Formats: sequence, structure tokens, C-alpha cells
Amino acid sequence: MKFSTLVGCLATLFSLTAYAGDIDQGRIKAAACAGCHGLDGFGLSAEFPNLAGQKEAYLAKQLHAFRDGARKDPSMQAMAAGLRDAEIENLAAYFASLTPHPVAAASGKHRVSGKASPREFPETVYITMKKSGTVETFPGEVSWDGGPDMLYNAVTPDGKTVLASSPSSNSVYVFAAASGKQQAIIPVGKAPKGVKVDPAGKFAYVSNQGSAELSVIDLAHLKVVDTIKVEEGPHNVRFSKDGKLAYVTLQGGAGIGVVDTQARKQVRVIPVPGITGPHNIDLSADEKTAYVRDFVHHVAVLNLHSGEVKKVITVGNGHGGIDVAPNGRYVATAAIGDNIISVIDTETLAVKNVEVGNGPHGVRASKDSRWIYVTITKDNAVAVIDADSLKVVSKIAVGKFPFWVAVQGNP
Repeated sequence: MKFSTLVGCLATLFSLTAYAGDIDQGRIKAAACAGCHGLDGFGLSAEFPNLAGQKEAYLAKQLHAFRDGARKDPSMQAMAAGLRDAEIENLAAYFASLTPHPVAAASGKHRVSGKASPREFPETVYITMKKSGTVETFPGEVSWDGGPDMLYNAVTPDGKTVLASSPSSNSVYVFAAASGKQQAIIPVGKAPKGVKVDPAGKFAYVSNQGSAELSVIDLAHLKVVDTIKVEEGPHNVRFSKDGKLAYVTLQGGAGIGVVDTQARKQVRVIPVPGITGPHNIDLSADEKTAYVRDFVHHVAVLNLHSGEVKKVITVGNGHGGIDVAPNGRYVATAAIGDNIISVIDTETLAVKNVEVGNGPHGVRASKDSRWIYVTITKDNAVAVIDADSLKVVSKIAVGKFPFWVAVQGNP
């Protein structure tokens, strides 16, 4: 046998026996990691590190540190909290076994084509571009210059003002909706994520995930007027219709925080067993039920009065947005680690999956519930779905890393 052949055989044998954990079991468990780190081990954006080819012992050490509280991060602590030692070993083995060089994705399966149509965009829709640092409007397809990492956004009830969070600059950008002109850059807390406007259009709440607080922005004066302390990892907010309550997802794992907006104080935390890291939230038409999207692949159907979880529904891999259509008939949720959105019938809780492209995250229905808009992060596109047929009718090319969708009339 040639020396080179012998070396190759020994290398192959070593690669098959070198890992302490079970690679196949780790691959199964890694579906929970795909929303940030990708199934291929490459982070979906700059804030998420690449894990592919990292040393097995190092990966295991970090997962133990997150699980045991020695290393602090609300999202990772929630993700690691339930891991057994063997599962940590398996995950470390799987990611260590991956090639540290990205593999080019197959092209042609998810083609981007089409132009925005007023028929499919009966109201103006605003979409943030994380990597481009812009906000794009539809159907006009006009791009506004924003700031670094434009993430979550919201439009005021009167349609005059658009806000977008910038976690890397710890600020919120404010735009005039008619012109796209920047009106203000407002400093908030650490790592701001979701931004929501109250039904009266007077205040915006910003979820500062890194500082466990909500910033309250006075929209008349464009400044922060109060700060509300909450549990670890606040990610996004949903107001009640009367504006008296705000429900905040606590991605650190505590559940759903309930904020009295008059007192500007968290008055209750509702645990949400069965899911990992509450991520985004929306409410049923009668506001008796919350649909809570987690960081992995679940939606919890939560009775807000009793605190009982009626059902935990399996959806696509990774985190994503969630939206109850204005007509109350369906719930749509995305899955950034997958290629589908899941549409849930609110009466039967039956699920239908719609293939949309690579890395869907933001999802919102039109005001009349006729259309569903989805941001496709890896394809740099926005998909438009016919809500009746659940077919993709258009995919529109946009800027880099489209993230969130704001629709006037569907807060």
C-alpha cells in the first residue's frame, strides 16, 4: 500500500472515531440551533458566530457554561437550560465535524422574480433590510437610508411615522412615512429588538434585550420618557386594543411579561412551559389567547386569563415572526432556519406549511387578511402569499437580509 493511501485511510478512520459525542444525534438536536447558527454551522448574520469546524471540547465547554450560568446571554441560557450532558456532547461533535468552509447553496429552486403590485399591496408596507441598513416601501419599491442593522420596525396608526430599531447602535431611527426623511435617532437601551406603537399612537415601546428593560418613547417629542424593568431577554411587545396592557416576550425563559401601561410597571409574568425562549407574540381577535413563537420550532397557544398552555404546535426550525391575521382566522409564523412558513387555523389549530424560500423571518398579513408578506433572509427577497390558496404568487428582489414587516392597519 502506498504511503499516501495509508495516510488517507488513517485520516478517514480517525475522523470516524475522533468525536466523544454522537454526530447523528447531534445533527437532529442541531435543528434548534439553525435559527442563528445554521444547520451548516455558519451564522445567519454577523452577530451569530460560526460553529462549523470549531473544536469539540471548546463547543462543549461553552454550552456547559451557558447552561450552568457561568456565561451570560439570555438567548443562549434559555437554549442550553434543558440540555443533558450527552446532548451537549452530541451537539459539540456535530458542529465540530462540519467543514469550516461554507458550501455554495444550490441555485434555481427558489427563483426571485416579479414586481410589487398595488393589488397585492393595498396598503403601504415597510420592510427593514438588516445588512443594507435600509427600509424599503411597497408597492413603490422605494428605499430609505437608515442606520446599521435595521431590524424590527413599526408604523404609527395614522400612517405618518415609521420606526426601526438598530441593535448595534442601541438606538431607534424615526422616519416620515411620506418622504422617508429621518426625523430623529433616539438612544435607547442595550441591544434593542422589537419596537411597537400603542393603539393611540402616542408612545412606542422598545424591547432592550441586552438590558432587560423597555424604553418608552414619546412620539410627540421623539425622546425616551420612561424605562420599564422586566425579566431577562425582552424581545418584542404586543399591546392590547385598549392600550392598557402590553405583553412582552421574555426570551431569557421566564415567559410572557404583562405590563400595566398606566403605571408603566411589569405586574405579572406568565410562564409558557413547553417552548424554548419566547421570541415573538400576537393575540387572538378577542385577546383571550396569545400565540407565542419560540426560538426553536414551536408555537404555544396560551390562555391569557388562566395561564394555561392549550397546545404546543410544532412549526419550522429556528425563530421567526408570528402574526394573527386581522380577520382572526389564521396565524402565520416564519422559521429562519428553514424554508417554510406555517399557517395555523385558529379554530382547529391545524397547520399547513408553505414553502417560500431560504430563511423566512418576518411575516405579516395585509389589513384585509388577503395577502401574507414574508421576508426571505437568505434569498434577499419578499414573498407574497395568497392567503386563500396558500400559494406564493410573487417573490420580489430586495436589499440584503430583509428582516421585518410593518403594515398599517395590522399592528
